Formats: sequence, C-alpha cells, structure tokens
Amino acid sequence: MLIGEFAKRVGVSTDAIRFYEKVGFFSGSRSDNGYRHYTEKDVETADLIASGKSIGFSLREILAFCQEMTDGVLDHARAQESLQSKIDLIDERIASLARVRKLAQQQLEYCRAVEAQELSV
Repeated sequence: MLIGEFAKRVGVSTDAIRFYEKVGFFSGSRSDNGYRHYTEKDVETADLIASGKSIGFSLREILAFCQEMTDGVLDHARAQESLQSKIDLIDERIASLARVRKLAQQQLEYCRAVEAQELSV
C-alpha cells in the first residue's frame, strides 16, 4: 500500500510515517516510480509503535524492541521487567491522581458548605 493509505490505516500523518522510516522502523521499499510501499508487517509495527507510546515507552525503546523481535533475539525477561516498570509507574500516577481528586472533592464540599451557610443567613 502507498504511504497515504498506510498513514490513514494506522492513524498517523504521512510525516510521522516518513519520520518512523528515517528512524528505522520501516524499510519503506520503493517501486520503480519511487513511491514507498508498505506491507501488513509494517501495519503491525505501526500498531506496536502506537501501543508502546501509549504505555510510555520512548521511540528508542520501541525501536530496540522491534529490532530484537525481528532478529529473533528478544530478551523476554528484560521486556517483562520493562513492562512491569511501566505498570508500577502507572500505578503511582493513579495513586497521585486519586490524592489530587480527594483534595479537589474536599474543596468542592467546603465550597458547597460555605454557600449553603451563606444562603441560610
């Protein structure tokens, strides 16, 4: 498939596709007329990039992971450790947001109480 169709299918801009190609994610084979062509394997790689970014991995980390998978030398223990580290970070963020939410809820309740008291006078 050509770059426009590929970009639309994976939900990113053609500039992003060109950047990912430059960094090394896609081989971007070209036809005789110079057009880039992308495969289903490239779609899988794009999905992996999106998932990795959503989890919080850097493009460098995602690229290393992709290359290890392609080369058949993926260090599963290290991959699991990296994923567990991201899960731990997500859990910390959730706990932090829960504390912030609780504080905001307390402030809201205080404001409502003050308003109710002012209205009753």
